[in-house]
Amino acid sequence: MKRLAMAGLVGAALLAISATAQARVSVSIGIGLPGIVYGPPPVYMAPPPVYAPPPVLVVPGPVGYVPYDPYWRERRWEQERRWERQQRYREERYYRRHDDRD
Repeated sequence: MKRLAMAGLVGAALLAISATAQARVSVSIGIGLPGIVYGPPPVYMAPPPVYAPPPVLVVPGPVGYVPYDPYWRERRWEQERRWERQQRYREERYYRRHDDRD
């Protein structure tokens, strides 16, 4: 078995050595002549037109102009004062009604 394996290895080594030993140099000289070709000139065919709907644009609405109101502080103060007066009145009424139960 050893001899058979050894013979196989030696044979493979000889094949590898002989493949590299056959390296050669080849030189060739060629003059290329173009072939004569006759045919109609190339024609450009335009692709058919594609019709698509226009793109959808979302544009924000115009920004409205709000004039400056110089009296907004006074109106706000009056609203708060009216609210406080109403709250005071409701509390007094509530306590007046519920104080009698003692």
